[in-house]
Amino acid sequence: MRLFVSEGAPGNLPVLAAAGRAGHTGLQVCTVGPDERVVPFLSRPRVPALELDGGGFLFSTNAICRTRSPW
Repeated sequence: MRLFVSEGAPGNLPVLAAAGRAGHTGLQVCTVGPDERVVPFLSRPRVPALELDGGGFLFSTNAICRTRSPW
């Protein structure tokens, strides 16, 4: 799984705290620019975004923090 964050994005802190608390084994944290589109089917940039192993995306801060995946 890959977690995309951008400097200054409002949802970064809770997502990074949840990843740190979980030990983020198998999670790759990628820092992207604020205008970079990481979710291909959205028309505007959206971070934080979690790309799941199956190819899906979560871009809600609450949904990312509640993910029970082994990360």
